[in-house]
Amino acid sequence: MKAKIFVLLFFQIGCIGDRVSSVQAASSLQQQVSQGGTITLPAGTINIDCSGQFTIAKSTTIIGAGRDLTILHDICPNGDTILVDLTNPANVRLEELAIVHDGGNSAVHLIGGDHGYVEILHRILRLSHVELSGSTNCLVADGLNQLFIEESNLLHCSQDGAQISSFGVTLHDNWFGENGRNGVTFLDSSVIDQVGGGHLGGFCSSCFGNEYWDNAGHGLVYQITNIADPRHVGEYIDSNGDVGLVVSGVRDFTFNDGWIGSNQGGGAIVGDTLLGTVIAGNTFTNNFGPNLRATQVAGPLHISGNVSSLPHNPCDAQINGGQCFDLNAR
Repeated sequence: MKAKIFVLLFFQIGCIGDRVSSVQAASSLQQQVSQGGTITLPAGTINIDCSGQFTIAKSTTIIGAGRDLTILHDICPNGDTILVDLTNPANVRLEELAIVHDGGNSAVHLIGGDHGYVEILHRILRLSHVELSGSTNCLVADGLNQLFIEESNLLHCSQDGAQISSFGVTLHDNWFGENGRNGVTFLDSSVIDQVGGGHLGGFCSSCFGNEYWDNAGHGLVYQITNIADPRHVGEYIDSNGDVGLVVSGVRDFTFNDGWIGSNQGGGAIVGDTLLGTVIAGNTFTNNFGPNLRATQVAGPLHISGNVSSLPHNPCDAQINGGQCFDLNAR
């Protein structure tokens, strides 16, 4: 409790207008993070240079006054503003703040976890009501851990809003928008599961209500060669500069009750799966290319109950490069 009160008073005293003394504030934050616990930050901007970036390796909660009020501004052209290392069990939460990194690798970089599935439950990063912007890929995540992103914005990153290789993540009600490449890209993990053996892929086990919007490339991408079983329900893939949704290499795939519209390269390209693909109850509208192109070789493919409107391409939907068909009739 003393540490928490000290940090709060220190930051308030250090404020000049709505800005916080950069060297002292960043140094104090580093010290508190190294100890773990709960850190409460007041409104204001904390400037961070290359000596002020920090690593979280213990159970730590950092709570700001609001993502429009408490801002960590990283002016270092390299590195990660916050590295979360879950090699050892820890529960980490970042809430009610913004992290702006002018360049650099990422605003938040998550690593750690190569054990069995029970061990995942003790390695947790939760981002709630945060905003990440400005870096190359604003969030980079890898490892056998639990990643939760809720009601947050990942915007204006020079490449992807997020590059995720963590196994079975949760994304609820976020905006991934106006990024220089893709909104979110799921990739193979670099770690080997010490219990199950072999590499795993990053994927969303529970994705609901997210908006992948106005990205220069795709909205949502799976570029996987290892085990991944994504589930997306009620998602919006809107106004991206290329095909809205691109899926390759996953074991099975579900995209239901979503909205895919106004994407320049077309609606969705979904590759073959081993266990099956379900695309049902979605609205495809105003896409400047085929609404859906799918591949079916190994696993079953279920396409039903979708709506197609405002087409800009004579081919509405296509399977295995065959004859085009109307999604409304299937």
